This record gives sequence, C-alpha cells and structure tokens, in this order.
Amino acid sequence: MLKNLEETAMGVLPDRPRIALKRYLRGIRERRKLALADLVVIAHPKAGSTWLRFQLSRVYQKKYGLSEDVIPNVEVLHGLNPEIPRLLMGAYNYVKLDVAGPAPAPQLADKAVVFISRHPLDILVSLYFHVKKHALHERKLINDWPLDLTDVSMMQFMLESNWGLRPLIRFYNDCMRQHRSMGRSMILSYEAMRGEPVESLMAIAELAGAPVSVEEAEEATAFASFDNLRRAELENRFNTTRLRAANPKDPNSFKVRRGKVFGYRDHFSQSELQVLERIVDEELDLAFGYASDSVAAPDAGPGEAAPSLRAD
Repeated sequence: MLKNLEETAMGVLPDRPRIALKRYLRGIRERRKLALADLVVIAHPKAGSTWLRFQLSRVYQKKYGLSEDVIPNVEVLHGLNPEIPRLLMGAYNYVKLDVAGPAPAPQLADKAVVFISRHPLDILVSLYFHVKKHALHERKLINDWPLDLTDVSMMQFMLESNWGLRPLIRFYNDCMRQHRSMGRSMILSYEAMRGEPVESLMAIAELAGAPVSVEEAEEATAFASFDNLRRAELENRFNTTRLRAANPKDPNSFKVRRGKVFGYRDHFSQSELQVLERIVDEELDLAFGYASDSVAAPDAGPGEAAPSLRAD
C-alpha cells in the first residue's frame, strides 16, 4: 500500500513534496525492516556494500538451493528459507541517524552489526564519479546529492559538499563509538575484504549466526569478484539498478568502477593530498588504521589490497 502511494505521488507532485514523501515512506519501511533484522550491515555509499550484497546473497542462495534470481536481494532470503538470518543492508540516510545518537543505539542493541569501513578519500573519489556520471536525477534528489558537478572539482566536493570529507569522518567516528559499546559487532574494512575475501565473508556469516564453509565462501567470493561483477554490469546480467552501467563506453560511469585500494592518490596533486590526508590524520579515529603513514604505496595496482584493517 505504501509502495503504491509512493508511485502514485511520483506522477502528480512537484519535486519538493514528492521527494519529502518518498523519504518519509522509505523511512517507515526501513524502520520496519530494521526492527526485524538479525544482522545489519551499515556502510557509507561507495564503501563496498553492493559488493558485499552479491557475496552474501550468493553464498546463501547456493547453500540453500535457491534460485539465482534472488541475487542481490539479501532481504528476501529469510522469507524463502527461515534458516537464513534476516539480513539488512541498512539504508545510510536513515541508519546514520541511529549511529549518531547515544551508544549503544537502542535500535541496534540487540542486533549483530557489521560496520564497513573504507578509506574516506577512496569513498569520496568513487562517490564523486558516481554522482557525476552514474546516479539518476531522482536518486540525486532523494540523497540530496549535487545535481550537477560539471563545474565542481573533486577537491571542492571533498571540502565543501554536505557529502564531503568531514561529514564522512563524523559518521565513521560515530560508527566506532557504537561498535565499542556493542556486544555483537565488527568493523570490517573494504581493504580487508579485498585482501582476505573468504575470511571476511566467513566472519560476517559467523556473526549472523549462519556460518558457511571455506568452500562455500570461496565460491561466493569468486562469483562476486571485481572482474565478474564488472562484466555482469556491462551485460546487465542481474537486471537491477544496483548493477547497471550508465554509459558502457565510460569506465567512470560504472557502479563497479575501479576498486583500487588507496587509489585516491591518483586524483590529487601533492599539495591537495597533504591537505586531505592531514584532515584524515587529525580528525578520524586512529583505530580505523587510515593514518597517512600507514596506507599503501600510491602505485598499488587495482588488484593489490592493503594489509587487513579489520577491527573486531
């Protein structure tokens, strides 16, 4: 009923009230899903949650003999087999409010929670390209992303946007504060998922209460490898907006764009890097392991992962 009301409103209301109504209705749905969830994955956009979606949906789809059509919709898996935990990839715009509140957040206190981290500058480079070349107009309105980045440099986006570096750092510091107050949570880095994909997926499944074997995790991570997902995006194999290239001729318009660990260094001058890395060094909780003197060399290739940065 709420979904039908939202779709009807889209056709008759101007932008401002339509978007307000869509946000309100989605907030209701997200609250309901959060209340029921066994495992909640919390991540900033472009931190790797889409990639993890494919891994989790694949490992349980294969383990319980479900149709491949369920991929990547992890939220439907429990309804198809009650042995699978209720999984929720928490919508950032809603769950960030819970994370910013008192710790432990009452909405999360009885859940198993995975906080995904990624170097903030890698996230924002990826987000800049996503907003500029991939995101639909409606999605920009919903997320309050800039509608046009044509005349906005990446450095300006980092320092001046409401989706820039300091808001992201505040979110991550809130995540670490919540993690330290919880009994069943982990912070898992994108960098660790690149370097130790099988171990990372197994750790999440264990936390969710539905462990998987090494062989099952190996199959799922191979299925959801960077190269395979990029090929699937180009072919629109899964028929989902979560994995669909905006322009097959422009690599920067792909949802699965580069996946390079600490690749942000390719996009800024040395003086710009000094400014950005100083902010990270001074303002981000050191427990994340992203201080400038601990990141990988700037010439690390797309497939080269950093040492594990997982904080359990």
